[in-house]
Amino acid sequence: MAGQNYKTIIQKIKKEKIDYVELWFVDIFGELHSLGIPSYCVTEHNLQNGFDKLDSSSIRGFGSINESDISLVPDVSTFRILPPDYDVGNRKNARMFVDMYQRSTNSNGMNLRYDRDSRGVLLKANGELPKYGLSKVLWGPEIEFFVFDKSYATSALNAVSGMADSTFESELSKANDRIVTRRFKAGYYQAEPIDALSELRKDICDDLRKYFGVKVEAQHHEVATEGQCEINIEYGETMEIADDVVTIKNLTKVKAERKNKMATFMPKPIYGDNASAMHMHQSLWTMGGSNVMYDPSDKKSGLSQLARYYIGGILEHAGALCAISNPTTNSYKRLVPGYEAPVYACWGVGNRSTAVRVPLSGKNNAKRKRIEYRVPDSAANVYLLEAALMMAGLDGVRRKIDPGEPVQGNVYHLTPAQRRELKIRPLPSSLKESLEFLQSDNKFLDGVFAKGFLDSYISIKHDEYDEFAQMPTSWEVFTYSRI
Repeated sequence: MAGQNYKTIIQKIKKEKIDYVELWFVDIFGELHSLGIPSYCVTEHNLQNGFDKLDSSSIRGFGSINESDISLVPDVSTFRILPPDYDVGNRKNARMFVDMYQRSTNSNGMNLRYDRDSRGVLLKANGELPKYGLSKVLWGPEIEFFVFDKSYATSALNAVSGMADSTFESELSKANDRIVTRRFKAGYYQAEPIDALSELRKDICDDLRKYFGVKVEAQHHEVATEGQCEINIEYGETMEIADDVVTIKNLTKVKAERKNKMATFMPKPIYGDNASAMHMHQSLWTMGGSNVMYDPSDKKSGLSQLARYYIGGILEHAGALCAISNPTTNSYKRLVPGYEAPVYACWGVGNRSTAVRVPLSGKNNAKRKRIEYRVPDSAANVYLLEAALMMAGLDGVRRKIDPGEPVQGNVYHLTPAQRRELKIRPLPSSLKESLEFLQSDNKFLDGVFAKGFLDSYISIKHDEYDEFAQMPTSWEVFTYSRI
């Protein structure tokens, strides 16, 4: 919220009779963490200098135990009063996102921005823009998720004399446990009463506007049979949109919980039906307010040469980007043919079978000219996702990477020979494969992602994949138990 400073925050806390201020931050995988501070302990001093409250060694992927003192410095521009659903005890709460600084032991006493602070990584990436004559990137995410009445999952590991016995059961019921009234893949834009989640989505959107100042462009039921939703927000600048995505995901979970439901941003919870994505629309702007992705002389798409290079960079690094944009084992059950999800690293104009799509809407409108990256899903850490996409695109601009001609037909229907002729490469088919891409192709992230950050990210995700690969599933038990 523009114009807020330390004094106005203190005044607002007193005027609004705020009981607690929640300090929000995410770990390197995008999971939200919160520290509650009683309002009487919030002073101008610690708003400016930070709260020395974080033991980073207790957060997955953060620091070691011998270098674990982290200070949380509130970004006062993100101060917002939280909706009543955040506290059933009728206390009044507010939240601020924080920037993380590592306490220094050097002689000059300077504190350094913590290199595993996702907001800090994004800030560094944004700082690269002026080198290319750019001032900002505008983002417009499409946020998809499922809402279920209940989820039941158990996982038991028993080790006896080196033997492991594993069981896994899961149940995801349809919205309201009602009889399914439509086929798989037939839920797009359904109306009430078939759409039983319209009221919940509207409640979420109303709170986004009233309490967080987030403008929603549209909300609707998505393609999957029951329980899949989408919320589209008005485009905005890099850090603002990343904070908004984290807010939307958390608010959605809280609102669903209060209605005895469960919201999940897991990409593919239902076998045989469409999955949840987070398509990322993006455009590049100069200090003078010009959208450099637009070129009126391009009669086919209105796309500039710089935008083509930006696309070229994203496609060049698409394999490595998947480790960040699609960060779970479940993500790769979405990136398969037949479910409107991209499978190949290519681009097209108005073509939803490609990884990068240039929308035809606003074709001759400079303000609306943009590209849409269709690969990411909602499990991604949005700060890292935006940072990595910018760095990949800017690498394409720097190296003048030509993405080739746009693909016109349905990519799924191309033969292997046609794909080879068009130099279309497949996206990774597993988390393990995407991590291997990132290990071998990460130079484009230099200066923004610290080496220790990437090492921790890759190592933990490899462990996650290994656990997944070794865990018998209910499908395997059903299929192979009588062998």
